[in-house]
Amino acid sequence: MSSSTGDTPPTLEAARDSSRETARDASRDTSRKASSSGSSALRGPAALAVASRFAWPAAFVAVTALGVGYLRDQKAPPESVVKVEHEGPTVIRDLRALARLETTAMHVEKIIDVKDHQTRLHGMVEADDSLLFVATGEVILGVDLARLDDSDVRFDAATKTAYVTLPPPEVLSTRFDEMHSYVHSRSTDLLAKRNESLEGTARREAVAAFEKAARESSSMDRAREQAEKQIRALGSAWGASSVVVRWKTPPGEVRVGVD
Repeated sequence: MSSSTGDTPPTLEAARDSSRETARDASRDTSRKASSSGSSALRGPAALAVASRFAWPAAFVAVTALGVGYLRDQKAPPESVVKVEHEGPTVIRDLRALARLETTAMHVEKIIDVKDHQTRLHGMVEADDSLLFVATGEVILGVDLARLDDSDVRFDAATKTAYVTLPPPEVLSTRFDEMHSYVHSRSTDLLAKRNESLEGTARREAVAAFEKAARESSSMDRAREQAEKQIRALGSAWGASSVVVRWKTPPGEVRVGVD
């Protein structure tokens, strides 16, 4: 039995090698397909997830940019100016004619000592709450010309003499000087209760003391002298050669002396 080398059929070993090579090629193809299909499967949902994740920030940035551009294009509103076009009517509820001849201004200072005497335990214990107050004020003296009657003013054309009878001078106003009035000292005993109205009492007492000092005879005499000077000056301005000033007697008083 003879054999030729070129025409020798494949041996069993060669067949096995060929079978292994074919199997490896098939395995590679299967792996490539699986890899390709897996990559395609990942790209679809993964890409959608990534797109969904970054979609709203991108939209937010875009809308914000549009809003900023819109606001930038808008002009700033003009400044608001409030004007009163129409004023309501002024209602005068009380209109009085003031005819006062102010003649003297008095600067008054007064020291007021007020004390609140208190008792405790049915009068067995006594205690004081005291205050020393320095008060300053001003009092205006003068004549109320609204009290003049028609018969109180007379003019003699022949002699060009004016006769004026004035009401007595009086206190026209009292002003309490808050700036220069103060509590000098305050003393409250151990068993005494602090009286918060004590300072108010001192202020009222001070105003009453101001008016009392202004009504003293020396103050009223000064007010009369100044009033006569002013009335004579007015009479001269009106064309009177001389002005005779007389005074009415206050109610309840008797006039002593001759004008």
